[in-house]
Order: sequence, then C-alpha cells, then structure tokens
Amino acid sequence: MRILLIMLLVFSTLLHAQSMFSLEGIKKVYLVVEVGGKDVPKKYKAQILEQLKETTTELGLDVSGYDQRSLAVLVGENYVGTLKVVTVKLLIGEQVRREGSKAKSFAMTYMDSEQFVLEKGIDLEEKFEDTMDTLLARFSDQYEEENSKSDKVDINDQEFAKAMGYEINYDVALKRAKKEHKNIMLVLVANFCPWCRKFEQRVLLKKEIDLLVQKNYIPLIINKEKGGFPKELDRAFTPIVHFIDYKSAKSYATSIGYNNREEFLYLLKKGSVK
Repeated sequence: MRILLIMLLVFSTLLHAQSMFSLEGIKKVYLVVEVGGKDVPKKYKAQILEQLKETTTELGLDVSGYDQRSLAVLVGENYVGTLKVVTVKLLIGEQVRREGSKAKSFAMTYMDSEQFVLEKGIDLEEKFEDTMDTLLARFSDQYEEENSKSDKVDINDQEFAKAMGYEINYDVALKRAKKEHKNIMLVLVANFCPWCRKFEQRVLLKKEIDLLVQKNYIPLIINKEKGGFPKELDRAFTPIVHFIDYKSAKSYATSIGYNNREEFLYLLKKGSVK
C-alpha cells in the first residue's frame, strides 16, 4: 500500500493536463485517498472517500477488496506567488504489461485535476465537495460514454416529476405560479437524450439543488417531443432550462445543454433574482 501511494505521488507530479486516456473495460478498482499539506485537515479524507464510493456505485464499479488498479484522489498544497493553492487530483494507476514483454510496469492511465485558492474564510467542506463533484462528473461522463452499449436513453419525464414533485402541465404550473407568486423553472427534455438523463441524475436530484428549486420556483418538466408548451421556448438542443416570470409568462433566462452542479447552482441563484 505504501509503495502504491509513493508511485502515485511520483507519477502524478509529472502530469498536469487533463487526461485523454481511455476508461473502457475498467470493472474493478481499489480506492485510495491521501490528503497532504498542513493546512488541509485530514477529516476531509472521509468526505472524499464517500463521494468516490457513491460515484463508483453509480457506475457499477467493483471496489471490494484489493486490486492492482487504484482509483485515487491526492490532495496537495503549493504556493503560486503569495497564494496557497490546493490541488485535487483524480488518478488511475495500475500495473500494465507492455506488448511483447511479460514484465509489468506501473502506469498512470487516467489523470484529471482541479485547483482552488486556500484563502481566509473559505468553506473547505463545500469547496472540496464542489471540486470532487466536478472531477467525478467528468470521470463519469467519460466512463459511461466509453463503456455504454448504446447512447439511447429513454427519458420518462412523468416518473421523474412524480418522484421529485415537479409539475408536468404548463398551464397548471403557470396557474400555480401566479397563485404562489413564484417564477417557473421549466426543464425541457427529449426522448433518447443521454445528457437529459445525466442532468436529472447528477444535478436535479442533488439535495442542495432540489432545496433551492423547491424554495424559489415552481418546477416543471416536459418532454418537448410531446408538446404542451409555448413553441417559442423550444431550441435545437436538450436539455433546455427556462426561468419564466409568473406575471408575464415570459422567459427571462435560458440555459441550453448540460450544466454540472456548480454551474447550475449559479444559474439558480442568478435566476431567482429578477
């Protein structure tokens, strides 16, 4: 274990760009989390490990027992000028056999990283959670894309609406919005839209997102292929999110395409102030 960690640390210092390595065919990994530096409390190791476990479970990766292939998160500190910067790296390190040789070599087969400034007053717990969400979202997207047998994912907007408390009828949502004096958050999805499903599962299902949505908006989800909404709200790509004023019934802010958790939180907060 100690040798594995040392090798991960050494190899990770040689890589700085986001990984372009393949994740195809990976079924089992051994989870490793190491928090270095004197200003980052070791307690965040458990938080990071929990996020790793959640993501690997969602992807169907086996993390039971030891494996020569490790999925690791390494946290370190360094100075950039006078600023102290925290670097979070998500890595896969494993023993690989070179072509034409029986000998195995240790290789870094995946690498991605994010950085943030360690400044006074920062909410470290939230910062680590957001940073890991960003890294794991990119990892999950690549893993699912490279290991998926089919990109066709059927969106069932009615089941999602029932589970999350979203309206599915535009007129009903508008009537409720006027009564409760809340703007509408309209999510338009489509059949066989993998990014719509990812947006539901990785963003809208998150507790922090849902609390903000339910507090400030009347949430409405509609499969745009079924119609039942003003056609001027349609766009070429999905998912589409419109923030609609309850008085004028006009869209005052629009997001087209997939947004990760951090990006959508910003849109929600911005959209609630009109």
